[in-house]
Amino acid sequence: MPSSATGFVPSAPRAAQLEACFEELSELAGKRNAIDGRIVEIVAEIDRDGLWGATGARSIPALVAWKLGLSSKNAKTIAAIAHRLDEFPAAPELSARADCHWIKSAPSPTGSHGIR
Repeated sequence: MPSSATGFVPSAPRAAQLEACFEELSELAGKRNAIDGRIVEIVAEIDRDGLWGATGARSIPALVAWKLGLSSKNAKTIAAIAHRLDEFPAAPELSARADCHWIKSAPSPTGSHGIR
């Protein structure tokens, strides 16, 4: 079945609207990357300084899932990256500049890749 989207050519006003949408998506993705980098830095500090013990959470991933409202899988990935942050010294700076997607491609504790 042919797709009607493949032959669609937007008019000039619609093309400008689409371009504005793409620009905003790009800006938001960059901000999200910066936020992800800062989240990992904060989780690394909580882990490194043993602050999570005072929360009642059973583990760093449990704390991250609870405080950020994430699935346990995503929380485990963030906690694993945070725990190994010293192995990725430039990662937060790169993420803050929106130059990489290191959180999305980093190995999780279970050996799978990416946050889904």
